[in-house]
Amino acid sequence: MEYKKIIRCALSLLALFAVSFYFIREFQKNWMNIHAFALNLDWRFVVLSFAAIAVTYLLATYGWFLTVNALSDRKITFSASVATVNTGNLTKYIPGKVWSYAFQMYWLADAGFSKSLILYVNLVNLYVALITSTILGLSYLIFSPAKFLGALPPYLLAAFVLFDLWFIKFHAIFFKRFISAFNRTFKREIGYYETPTRLLLRLHLINFTAAFFFGLGAYLLCFGIGFAVDRGTMLLIMSSMMIADVMGFVAVIVPGGLGVRESVMYLLLSGASSAALALILPIATRIVSMIVDIFLGSIGFLLLRQYSMSKKTVTGRVGDK
Repeated sequence: MEYKKIIRCALSLLALFAVSFYFIREFQKNWMNIHAFALNLDWRFVVLSFAAIAVTYLLATYGWFLTVNALSDRKITFSASVATVNTGNLTKYIPGKVWSYAFQMYWLADAGFSKSLILYVNLVNLYVALITSTILGLSYLIFSPAKFLGALPPYLLAAFVLFDLWFIKFHAIFFKRFISAFNRTFKREIGYYETPTRLLLRLHLINFTAAFFFGLGAYLLCFGIGFAVDRGTMLLIMSSMMIADVMGFVAVIVPGGLGVRESVMYLLLSGASSAALALILPIATRIVSMIVDIFLGSIGFLLLRQYSMSKKTVTGRVGDK
């Protein structure tokens, strides 16, 4: 098992080095344009960008909260969901991208939530988050001045929409077969939980809204760092933020999608915006996103401490009796 961990870490570092090398090379090629750009921070828009990205994460947490309560006899409060999900998000920069799920399972085990349920809840929310970000991102890309994918976006959009409609209709079959294959492959015992179609539709609405705010955060940050962009470029910026985030997650061996998300944003923005914007904005959005992670994760950690103290108090009183 140890050698597998070493191989995963080595692959993560190799992938991170490769995308970092590409990004640094693009910086060097366009250094004159970047050097000519005068960074002019407007903190009002930086704060608005921070708020928009924070709303994205809280909406995702709300979707997780709804799913747990819909599929389990036990209930969890929204504040406990914020504590569990956002504290766990601090681990996403560790190679493997499963540590946040492990944290959720560990923390909620004492509350009577099964590991199988937590994995299933995350599987449902992960699918909905990825598909909605992809669909909305491609929709914006079609009406933007993007050149990277050429005439492909409308066909990709149609394919993803059709697949998602099929999924909503036949999600039970999909999940049962997927979980069965997963259990055979990884020797696990994840159970299937009957998922109402109404819940899936609510999750789609929540995640479409979250994806919109995520893209809006990137657009607002343009003004926060001194770029003025027109309406067409606005759609491209929001699209690049959504699609790049999906690609960053799909790159499972890269911790937090570091480098991958920035490279995809650059590829989508290059040719339709200034070189300075295409290179600086991905880094700026990464910084703001990480600050949001730390901010919400710190709030979650404080909430966890409160819950831990309350558990100890209750245990102590019972013991005294």
